[in-house]
Amino acid sequence: MIRKLFKLTFALFGAGFAYFLYQMAFHVPQLVETVYSRGIYPFFTKTLGRISAALPFSLAEALCYLLFLCVLFFLGYIVQALFRPQGERLTAICRRILAFASLLCSLYTMFIFFWGFNYARMPLAASLGVSTGAYTVEELSALCQDLTDTCNALRAQVEEDDVGVYRLSHTQQAVLEGVAEVYASAPVWANLAGPSRVKGIATPKVLSYTKTEGIFSPFTLEPNINMHMPDLYFAVTAVHEYAHYEGFAREDEANFLSWYLLREDSRPDFAYSANCMALHYALNALYRADPVEYQRISDQLSDGIRRDFAAYNDYWDDYETKIAETSDRIYESYLESNKVQDGMQSYGRMLDLMLALRQASADA
Repeated sequence: MIRKLFKLTFALFGAGFAYFLYQMAFHVPQLVETVYSRGIYPFFTKTLGRISAALPFSLAEALCYLLFLCVLFFLGYIVQALFRPQGERLTAICRRILAFASLLCSLYTMFIFFWGFNYARMPLAASLGVSTGAYTVEELSALCQDLTDTCNALRAQVEEDDVGVYRLSHTQQAVLEGVAEVYASAPVWANLAGPSRVKGIATPKVLSYTKTEGIFSPFTLEPNINMHMPDLYFAVTAVHEYAHYEGFAREDEANFLSWYLLREDSRPDFAYSANCMALHYALNALYRADPVEYQRISDQLSDGIRRDFAAYNDYWDDYETKIAETSDRIYESYLESNKVQDGMQSYGRMLDLMLALRQASADA
């Protein structure tokens, strides 16, 4: 029992120290950017990340199932202690709960030091050399118009299936292999991590049931993607998850970076996926700001794009379940605990960066 208490004390101290440093990190983003995000973290990607990248399967997926089994084991282990002799029962239960608590504390410490500090780094706007701020409805409308024109032009260059819905012109694996090429030609500030690859989750539909398109594992430093998701956002999601691997923890920045790197890609699959994703967020924002202007621009969308958006929405409508709702709430809490105050709404804040970049280009 004493040994268990010592382990828990050590684990609690480590987790408490990590939490303290993490909270302090948000007050010194420049230091985090220089020391951690551009120094310590890339070392992790070139060591641990290289090992996990070499595996032909998702180590994160395997460990998730192992963790699930461990939780079941611990629960059974605790229940089994209830059948111990009266004098040993309480001691046995406490010892087993302490062991589980030690595991959770250790996982939290690993999360912070392996990747979590990236939430406290300098905003991406600093690397881009732009300033974000309030924008007008006119500016948002102009962005929507440009994206609509771009998507309409790209839609004519991509393939579609028998019912007229967009489909990848190459295999999903070919798209995943192309992600590393995207980052190889990216600006230096966006490509500091060691080489890796996006891995598909092997279990069919497991991410769909939680309405998840992709997920990044901070414990194994692996970008993962839902292989059952519709083709429309497959390419941009893969690049988005790789952005997390590159140390861009905030969802709006990973969203923006995936669009930024793919918006003019020579491969229509990549460019169409990225610009449609941006158009989706931009039109949603315009609808809230000016429904009349939203209708004017949305009326210009080609029939092909309308079919693609409808098919995408229909797919996810089939997974509107309690599991998905619970998953959303958990992820919302996770984002808010990492100082992302608007939770899942933060995905749409990529528009701030897009409009800032647009303004900077106009001023140049």
